[in-house]
Amino acid sequence: MSDFFSVYVYFGLVLFITLATLGVSGLFPSQKTGKVKFMPYESGIQTETHLLQERFPLRHYLVGLMFLVFDIEVIFLYPWAVIGKKIGAFAFYEMTFFLVALLVGFAYVWRKGGLQWE
Repeated sequence: MSDFFSVYVYFGLVLFITLATLGVSGLFPSQKTGKVKFMPYESGIQTETHLLQERFPLRHYLVGLMFLVFDIEVIFLYPWAVIGKKIGAFAFYEMTFFLVALLVGFAYVWRKGGLQWE
């Protein structure tokens, strides 16, 4: 027996449950089609089928992605700040490079006007 036997069993169960769920949903698809199904939940915007044929602005999605990038930055920055003195100069320069790369990305988005609403 391997030391990772329980991990293999866990991943096997996850794979089995995922495939079983997809299989059952494929066998019994939703038969509900109508106006109520396509009504908006929160946004107040009626779903229109012509949106697939024309372009629409992606501002909300881009702002959300930028928020996620800078949120992930904080997730990486916080543990580094907690043990910053213990890890030495190499880790300091590595984190400095990480922050400079994020700053360059932020400057690029700012210069392209990604943060301005029209």
